[in-house]
Amino acid sequence: MYEYQSLRKSISNNDNELIIYGADNFSQFSRRDVSVNSKCDIVLPVACGDELVVLRGKLDQEYHKWLRSYGLGSDYVVEYNAQSRDMSLSELIINDPEPVKKIIRQIGKKPVYVPWFSGHVEAEAAKTIGADLFGATETATIKYNDKSAFKTTCRELGVPVVKGTVFDMHPENNENCIELKNIISGYLATCETVIIRGTLGEAGMSLYKTQGNDISKIYQEIAISGEKSIMIEPFLNVLSSPNDQWVISRDGNIQSLGMRDQICERGMVHIGTIKGAKTSPDILNYITKTSEKIVTNMAEFGYRGVAGIDYIVSDDGIFPVENNARFNGSSYVSMIVDNIEKLITPIPYWKFIKIKTSACSFIELTKRIKPVLYDGKKLNSVFPFSCDTLPLSGDFAVILLAENMDEIFNMEVSLKEMGVKRN
Repeated sequence: MYEYQSLRKSISNNDNELIIYGADNFSQFSRRDVSVNSKCDIVLPVACGDELVVLRGKLDQEYHKWLRSYGLGSDYVVEYNAQSRDMSLSELIINDPEPVKKIIRQIGKKPVYVPWFSGHVEAEAAKTIGADLFGATETATIKYNDKSAFKTTCRELGVPVVKGTVFDMHPENNENCIELKNIISGYLATCETVIIRGTLGEAGMSLYKTQGNDISKIYQEIAISGEKSIMIEPFLNVLSSPNDQWVISRDGNIQSLGMRDQICERGMVHIGTIKGAKTSPDILNYITKTSEKIVTNMAEFGYRGVAGIDYIVSDDGIFPVENNARFNGSSYVSMIVDNIEKLITPIPYWKFIKIKTSACSFIELTKRIKPVLYDGKKLNSVFPFSCDTLPLSGDFAVILLAENMDEIFNMEVSLKEMGVKRN
């Protein structure tokens, strides 16, 4: 059995290395969708000491000041203040590496670039600033991140998966939509609902449920999205959706980061995560052994970095459905919680949710949620993060830190009364 180790220690256990966080999720998408926000500032509370955070946009000085007042975050931040969405963070670094290089020279340690997702641009960015890359080659990333390729890998390893069909999109062919309808009709003969997933779609992109009456509309939406390949599967009755996170260090060592339960809207779109809820020993054991097979295969192929394997526990069995071969949103949450635990006390339960309020500044938010806001002392509290869109749309995220599940429920009720609730 693999013992739990903090993700930070797996990234680097060397005090002579400088960790550079670049948490931009732009580059993982096959197309840059305007609905996908670049969440670079998610790592502001992750970094500590003399670690470096690189932002696409502008630093929220008030949020940063709030973090530092509780001994969280780092004083080393590079802001590219990009107004355009044309370039990813790694592309901005390649285009103008000097701001990052200046900090590297100032600190005087060997840099390690830690991006959200590893592709050829991330590797080039690391090379440009003279850093090691905590990540994989693009070939390895796509091999496991692609949902269809991942299912193939599972079958090769003898791991049961949900039955399904891979369908190639050819919108220029008028018969293509009819072919899709026929395949879906075949599944609907034995199940009530079908799920359609883009093989590379993320964050709810190209993700649909159908009972057969809206296939033409769905086909058009997928065609417009540019998704080249989709998966058609029966939509099972899901009892829970565990996410099992692992990390493969730069020298190939495998470590378990622990299991957590996902909160999925409409049974599909991930909107939050809970850590601490008890999983039955049989389910825990099966998932751990299955994940061990998968991550061992990944390490042997040369993959390095974080892997978050999503499972469904259903009436029909336990199946891996997706491999987030990159940092997961809750990977950063785990690191934030680790930092808080060093300052106050062990945190038995936490819940990460994407949340919304009326648009406001961070200072206004702290006043709005003051009775439950994290204060560096109390355990049962609300820790806000990913606040870059707060002044524009009111969207941000919170970690509910708690001693038990009842306290998590109470804090959610309190937030709702304060005008802060789920999207």
